[in-house]
Amino acid sequence: MTAGFVLGERHRERLRSDDFQVSTPTPAADPKTTDPTTDPTTGPTTGPPTRAAGRSCPPESIETAAELGLRTDLNQIMRIVTEEGTVVWICEDGAGALYYQGKTGGRDAPLVQKKNGLFLTKVERQGEQEYEAVAENGNRIVVTGERLEVHFANGAPSEISEVAEAQ
Repeated sequence: MTAGFVLGERHRERLRSDDFQVSTPTPAADPKTTDPTTDPTTGPTTGPPTRAAGRSCPPESIETAAELGLRTDLNQIMRIVTEEGTVVWICEDGAGALYYQGKTGGRDAPLVQKKNGLFLTKVERQGEQEYEAVAENGNRIVVTGERLEVHFANGAPSEISEVAEAQ
């Protein structure tokens, strides 16, 4: 077995475990009910978006955002595919909030949230083409154009995967 395959399988198993769950934010107010200029599918429409509209994030990400009561105007600002076939999207909504969407099982595998997919809302830009997402359990995921790093809050060894393709 190759090290990449083993890392991919370990990552997939951790995604399936109870340690990984969809992260939900605690909103201060519901802009969909307090802003009269709100579009029910995309959230508030006042003010210019922080990025020009670009490539949309996966439909599964948009569906999850809608289920969580978040804006659904998610555009891809980064996409990587690791050597093991894990795909990660960093998405941004029209208000500038960042989201992480990960998927294991290969680039052509269907994305199924909570099975091989992980959607996180706690994402921050760390630098040029570097983002950090934090899961509910405290696990940190660092995404760059060169690698994907998963740092476990429980002290387990970090998983680092090299990027084969970045956009």
